[in-house]
Amino acid sequence: MPATLLALLAALFFFSQAASAELRPGEEPGAGPGVRGGVVGVPVLPGEPEAAPPAREQQAAPPAQEEAAPPVREEEEQDPSSKRLALTIPKLGMKNVSLGDSPDQAVLDREGIVHLGGTDFPWKDDSNTYIVGHAIGYPGGRVPEAFRHLADLRDGDRVTLRDADGEKYRYRVYERLLVDPTDIWVTEPVEGKDNIVSLQTCYPEPTFEKRLIVRAELIEEGKGLSAASGG
Repeated sequence: MPATLLALLAALFFFSQAASAELRPGEEPGAGPGVRGGVVGVPVLPGEPEAAPPAREQQAAPPAQEEAAPPVREEEEQDPSSKRLALTIPKLGMKNVSLGDSPDQAVLDREGIVHLGGTDFPWKDDSNTYIVGHAIGYPGGRVPEAFRHLADLRDGDRVTLRDADGEKYRYRVYERLLVDPTDIWVTEPVEGKDNIVSLQTCYPEPTFEKRLIVRAELIEEGKGLSAASGG
């Protein structure tokens, strides 16, 4: 074999051994500086080995929120067990006259006096408790001539209502009005007055073409009010 061919074979064997010596277990052919074996294109920067990315902390589930208890409602004042009222007006000689509640003319004619249905009651704030009574009335009426002398009431006279549960509401007369039968505004609450009672009758005799309204404002209330203070 020529000497030149032997020299060429020796050179090839040397280079193949050198290349084999460069491969280490776990490396792949073609892996070189800057490339991790088996992970192509992920650079390894010089300096400290790249730290593995920190494991994401598993976010703790928010604590279960306890369902808020509903707010405790203050005990509401209860209306009396019945809408029936009792009326006392010492100046007119009336004591504990029972009042039904109705908006009907027929009931007024039969009873002679009623609390006007649909208007306020004394246990309500900003109220106008409206009571209607005949001046003369009809034969057989329960309370004849209930308000025939309503015009005799003057400022300062007392009017007392008692509800079905025994609560008393004492009023003091402060105003008299003469209005037309169509003036329904007199049944509404009065601005600046928290609690009033209105007493209405037909006026004057014998025409009865107008309506006399006597208004009284609340001055005290309670179950222990004495008769000496007006009813």
